[in-house]
Amino acid sequence: MIRAYSRRGYDHQDKALQIIAGTYVFMFEKEEMPDVRPIVDDILGQYDYVFTTRERGNLDPLSVDALVRVALYKDEYTEWGINRLGRILESLHRRSGGDENYLDYVEDAAVVIRGLENIVAGSALEEIVEAANGS
Repeated sequence: MIRAYSRRGYDHQDKALQIIAGTYVFMFEKEEMPDVRPIVDDILGQYDYVFTTRERGNLDPLSVDALVRVALYKDEYTEWGINRLGRILESLHRRSGGDENYLDYVEDAAVVIRGLENIVAGSALEEIVEAANGS
């Protein structure tokens, strides 16, 4: 269902990101979740990695949230998440230089930076838990 939604219009893609953000809540799930990184890439890639809100045209924080939750799901997803957040920052920077009506650059960049902080903190927490369980 998520893949089908990701191939449709904005509203369906927004719903797909909502489902992903809501599903990848727990880092230590016992049941294996599907790898949705290609789906997130497909959606965000269509918007040069800046999935905006319709109301204001600013970065939709849900897109960052979905990306961060997937990145925290497995250790091997962490680098992907950091890379994609970097792509979002690059696109925001390009947009700020080319669109004088874009006034949300600082706020949007802060959302991405918080996402990076969450990935780093989540990754460190996972290492601490694994070390505690191993000792």
